[in-house]
Amino acid sequence: MGLAAFLVGLVGPLMARWLTSVGLSLVTMAGLTAAMATLRSMMMSNINSLPAECIQLGGLFGVWACLGMVLGAVTFCVTWASTKGFWTLAKA
Repeated sequence: MGLAAFLVGLVGPLMARWLTSVGLSLVTMAGLTAAMATLRSMMMSNINSLPAECIQLGGLFGVWACLGMVLGAVTFCVTWASTKGFWTLAKA
């Protein structure tokens, strides 16, 4: 067996695992981005239907910062859960 055949035999399975995990993560992140954009637009349309006084009162109480934190936490949890499977796939 030549050196070139050895290197191709070594790199082939690693590249297959890497391409699989990258492809799955791109699909997952595209779906997550679309879902979060839809959720955010639905929330904003519902918030804009409130009276101006309620929106100002929510700003005084920090509701908008809280919504940002909740959306960030949801994004983190979904991303964390999806990458656990990719690490096990890459180690297999």
